[in-house]
Amino acid sequence: MKDYQTRSSECLPGIDPILGRRLSGGDNNWKTKVALLHDLKNEHGNLGSCKAVYVGKRHLWFRKHVKSIALMFALMGSLFLLDSFTVSLFDSISLQNSSPPMTSSGVKGDRTAYANEEERSVQMHGRLQNLAYSALAEKEFKQDTSNFWEEPRKASLWKPCGDRKDAEKLGQPDKNNGYIMVSANGGLNQQRVAICNAIALASLLNATLVLPRFLYSNVWKDPSQFGDIYQEEYFMNIMKDEVNIVKELPSHLKSLDIDAIGSLITDADIVKEATPIDYLTKTLPLLLQNGVVHFLGFGNRLGFDPLPSKLQFVPKIQEAGSLLIRRIRKNDAAQTTLDRQLFGEFLTGNPSNKHDSARGSSKYLALHLRFEVDMIAYSLCDFGGGQKERRELQAYRESHFPMLMERLKHSMPISSSVLRNLGRCPLTPEEAALMLAGLGVKHGTYIYLASSHIYGGKFRMHSFTNLYPNLVTKETLLTPSELAPFRNFSSQLAALDFIACATADVFAMTDSGSQLSSLVSGFRTYYGGGHAPTLRPNKKRLAAILSENGTIGWNSFEDRVRKMIKDGQSVRIRGFGRSIYRQPRCPECMCKTY
Repeated sequence: MKDYQTRSSECLPGIDPILGRRLSGGDNNWKTKVALLHDLKNEHGNLGSCKAVYVGKRHLWFRKHVKSIALMFALMGSLFLLDSFTVSLFDSISLQNSSPPMTSSGVKGDRTAYANEEERSVQMHGRLQNLAYSALAEKEFKQDTSNFWEEPRKASLWKPCGDRKDAEKLGQPDKNNGYIMVSANGGLNQQRVAICNAIALASLLNATLVLPRFLYSNVWKDPSQFGDIYQEEYFMNIMKDEVNIVKELPSHLKSLDIDAIGSLITDADIVKEATPIDYLTKTLPLLLQNGVVHFLGFGNRLGFDPLPSKLQFVPKIQEAGSLLIRRIRKNDAAQTTLDRQLFGEFLTGNPSNKHDSARGSSKYLALHLRFEVDMIAYSLCDFGGGQKERRELQAYRESHFPMLMERLKHSMPISSSVLRNLGRCPLTPEEAALMLAGLGVKHGTYIYLASSHIYGGKFRMHSFTNLYPNLVTKETLLTPSELAPFRNFSSQLAALDFIACATADVFAMTDSGSQLSSLVSGFRTYYGGGHAPTLRPNKKRLAAILSENGTIGWNSFEDRVRKMIKDGQSVRIRGFGRSIYRQPRCPECMCKTY
């Protein structure tokens, strides 16, 4: 350009070399253009000869530099494509027929009394976050070679057979020893276990079961009863060959003062996970004497008797759950055995004899993320939020856990690092995201988040959504009007989470001790046909891996995380005293084929 301007100025005396630029400046510039045009007309003869000389030089210059010009344009084109690729790489893809993926405002847990929103996001493993981001960017459009979408082959050898009938034991016993009432405490999952245990107990004692009732909790603040969540008639009919179930006590027993006659049994009266012999020696005599016993609470008060339960959610929960799943799967997914167990008449899609493991973009992962303020406060761990966070959690402990505070006064303090190395600290959202990245879960994967209130809200979740922006919840998949019937009923909302987790292509948990995680994983094991993998991190092993945040390479991180998860997916038979709801692989519930 400089060469061009110099030659132009030589041919056009009195013309400024920058004439080739766009002129702007109102009337003064316009007058300048007119004057220049007049001069050009006067110099027309001189201009013609000069132009011929310049054109010849220009052609010679162009032939000389043609390769350089081509190379420059090729380089500019490559840079443009690279820039476009980088910008578009992490653009979120909107869900078809649904609300957009969860933004920061979609994350529950604004901390209300426990936090101020004016704070930055919390990161404990910044270097690994950067490595994960780069690794996900590199693999986003490559073929998926990870195998976490499938269970080990041995898992498919186990088939459900808890429904098999023993001809010698068909039908209810001739003698009815009385009536059992159960008032279950806790949330949806604790109540579900209590119902299953009540069935087993009624069968053991040859008693009639009155439909269980749910105690109102000041924590859950949910007045829902059995009929608000489960189908009563279906439940009573499907269990008729095992246990007689009625909706209420007969009239001659209704007037009894259960407490006064000594038939009220609380959790304090029964040891946790009591054996059948405990009930035969202590409860049966009372039942025979008074004709009725009432279990108040009944939380984990029976050993894990392998008697399968038959619970179907009520139609409104099935309908909302089916709608929720269709919006994640984009309507075209095949039916699975898990779907058929949960959706009833609201089942949609194409029938399939196997789990549809190749649904492409419609595959999703469900994550049960346990990071509520009560859980992390009780753990006594540090989560990188600084002095402010420590003050908040200490205040919460003093307010909600007086017995814990009293115990701490008489015990040696244990540092947070020791607790974490022992695997006693809940996984943070950041650590959950790093685990998924280590497994090879792609950046664009849709992840359904099942959780209560995440401590720290959007600031705590930023490290997660930075790696996985397509995060959805029931609140973002369903409209306010579709959620309205469940708004003030925590157990019914939890039922939607149960459905989304149970039918997911992959279910991941962060706390194996969680009742929801246990029930979902057991449900998937029983009905999944070996095509419903569950990811169970070992918190102690993961803590050891994350402790090398400053030095570990990404390939080594991936290898160790994948081995940890693979070890947790080993196909095992239920051990003695282990939960039948979490590990149903046992001769009483499942049959092994060869």
